[in-house]
Amino acid sequence: MGVYLSTPKTEKFSEDGENDRLRFGLSSMQGWRATMEDAHAAYPDLDSMTSFFGVYDGHGGQAVSKFCAKYLHQQVLQHEAYSAGDIGTSLQKSFLRMDEMMRGQRGWRELAVLGDKIDQVSGLIEGLIWSPRSGEANNHFDDWSSEEGPHSDFDGPTQGSTACVAIIRNKQLIVANAGDSRCVISRKGQAYNLSKDHKPELELEKDRILKAGGFIQVGRINGSLNLARAIGDVEFKQNKTLPAEKQIVTANPDINAVELCDDDEFLVLACDGIWDCMSSQQLVDYVREQLSSETKLSAICERVFDRCLAPTAGGEGCDNMTMILVQFKRPVGSGTLEEQQEQQLLTDQTATTDKSASGSGSGPESESGS
Repeated sequence: MGVYLSTPKTEKFSEDGENDRLRFGLSSMQGWRATMEDAHAAYPDLDSMTSFFGVYDGHGGQAVSKFCAKYLHQQVLQHEAYSAGDIGTSLQKSFLRMDEMMRGQRGWRELAVLGDKIDQVSGLIEGLIWSPRSGEANNHFDDWSSEEGPHSDFDGPTQGSTACVAIIRNKQLIVANAGDSRCVISRKGQAYNLSKDHKPELELEKDRILKAGGFIQVGRINGSLNLARAIGDVEFKQNKTLPAEKQIVTANPDINAVELCDDDEFLVLACDGIWDCMSSQQLVDYVREQLSSETKLSAICERVFDRCLAPTAGGEGCDNMTMILVQFKRPVGSGTLEEQQEQQLLTDQTATTDKSASGSGSGPESESGS
């Protein structure tokens, strides 16, 4: 069956958490694929004001997606732009920094530890879903000093990974994306894409690919990669006359910053194993429906996987699946929009009854526009 198993691995690795600003649930499932190449990172308290969520969809192996899940948020935190309040710039520089860090002896060693070969040697369970422990979030910085060794001239990995990251600070939401993982927000039940799928046929991507010396064949770069932006994939970044942003494939992310408002209900970050099967609006509709009866957010992610999983190997519904669901808390409560309105209506009705007032009550709280 080539890259597919004879039966899918449907065991799910899930996590839930919250702070005073939001709740989150996440899950990952290997599915029909022979290996699990997704990774993720979830830090509701990256610092005292900031939350960080990211999904990373590897291709050609799992080492690059794991590397991103382990190090990208650390690079964001330690960049001088982050300290100055410029989160967008710190994200952009950190995406590009991943490629730099994966070069040389130290990059090679780190990728070897995270990759498939070390798993086979150490006897770890095949397809183990990996994400960094919460305690590893903030305090393991160094200057990534170079090392000498037999792989000092290592250019970087031939495998790669998408990266889709959301940072929430107060009312600001900043999304950085390279590849075809996707971030979607539900605003009053309407799905809004906060990232763009970087496919080679997009005009902006095609223009860069051709100018850098690449070509597109049957929707794939040089007949191989169906992504126009990714971390890793060093063979597509060999034009020495061009900066990193203008290579055939670039890790340079799109940055999208939006102001959160009262209409914003939840955020979804997911790898393309989900988007192959459901549109952004279909997923938002499904999540809203589930929220009416399910409070555990990771359970909703798991149900999405079961809904998407193909009955047989081949085609849509056979990819690895990873999804993070982030629900924004509001003063009235942390339920769905409808639940908050019902709660407010009950409060108003109770107040009216207690006062024995005549006339109509105030009804649900009005919502601010987007």
